[in-house]
Formats: sequence, structure tokens, C-alpha cells
Amino acid sequence: MLSLFFIPEITHSDYIEVSGEEAHHAIKVLRITKGEEILLSNGEGTWVRGKVENLGKRTFDVLVLERGTSSPSTPKLTVLQGIPKSDRVKEAIEMMTEAGVDEIVAWSAERSISKWQAKSQEKWESGAITAAKQARRFYIPKISSVEKLPEYISSIAGSFVIIVLHEAAIVPLSKIVTPAMAELDEIILVIGPEGGITPHELELLEQGGARIAKMGEIVLRSAHAGGAALSAISALIGKW
Repeated sequence: MLSLFFIPEITHSDYIEVSGEEAHHAIKVLRITKGEEILLSNGEGTWVRGKVENLGKRTFDVLVLERGTSSPSTPKLTVLQGIPKSDRVKEAIEMMTEAGVDEIVAWSAERSISKWQAKSQEKWESGAITAAKQARRFYIPKISSVEKLPEYISSIAGSFVIIVLHEAAIVPLSKIVTPAMAELDEIILVIGPEGGITPHELELLEQGGARIAKMGEIVLRSAHAGGAALSAISALIGKW
């Protein structure tokens, strides 16, 4: 499988230069060799397959062999993720990225132990980039954050459904998600932090039209629920 590297711009030139951190990682860590084929992407769907040429100490060129554009997935899959413990953030992002999430909204829930800090955006974005490389995705999931549920709900546009995963729910996820939801603009999953979603938060979400779903009898970790639910939804709407 070809290694994937993200660069700011995919030009129309026959040769594309790779520099900065991606070049350092490719040369010093992965030890790419001249003539090796790799993938480059701008993280927004545009990609090229090319051959490594002019390999230097800090930069290298790629001779373009093939070009392409990957279309955004529909419907958009968003996860409103109650901020998990700091040591669980990486695996949460990895699992959701591998399962096809398009946007992860870090939610400062009432029971979140960890809080959104100055460096959190950079940390979560870095995790999304790393996970996208591993999954060979040409789209890097968007990372955003929110504190107040009413403001977030009111900002959602287009046709959408909000599904809250809750262990006390009665209706299973498979009874809520239908093939018809494939025609929506966006499917939004809401996942609480380790301490769960408070009754007040649940009330706000229900007032915003959210549907409450149960994922079987086994209670998943907050960091694992998103990946599992996204996988189930992709199968239920015929995306997989």
C-alpha cells in the first residue's frame, strides 16, 4: 500500500515539491527511496500518485503519474463528541476517522473532565491528519469546538438528523437509522463524555429535535462509541 502525505497545494505541474514536516517524516522516518511511488493530497480530496525524484536532505520532488479528485461523502457524517479524558482523545479521533467521520465537534459537556484549551485545536487536528494518513483518506476530517448546545443546534443548516447515543435509551440505533437518511445533508451523532450526558443536556437535545438511540446491551467507552456508531450508520444507509 502506498504511503500518503499531505501538502498544502496540489499544483498542475508534472513535478511537485514536498518540503517541511512531511518531507522530514518521509526522508528521515520512513526512509523513502528514489523511484518509490507515493500518494500526495491536499486533504480536501485532490490527490496524485507519483514517483519520488530528486531526493534531498530536506525536500524531494514527485513526478506525477496519475491525478484524481475524491468527492465529499454524502450525507456528511458529524460527531458531536463530549471531550473525553486526554489520554483517550487520540484513539477517539483515530476510530472516527477510520469509520468515515467528516467533522468532529469537540463538545465541552457538563461532565467532561478534560476541557478545551488553547492547544487543543492543534492537538486534535494533528490527530486527524495522522489518522487520515493511516486510513489513506484524501479528506482530513474537520475539527471544531462548541460549548453551548442551543447555539450549536441553531447553527445547523439543510436537512439533517441528530442522533444521541444513550445507554438508557429504549429504541435501538438500527430502528432509527433508515436507508432514506442517505438523502439527508447531514447525520449528526452526539456522544457524551465518560460521565455521560446530563438530563439537562438531554432535554436541550430533544428540544432541538434529536432522537435518542441505544447501541445494544454493551456500554462502550466514550472514545469508542463514535467509531462503532459511524460504522453501523454507514451500513444501515447503504454507504458500506
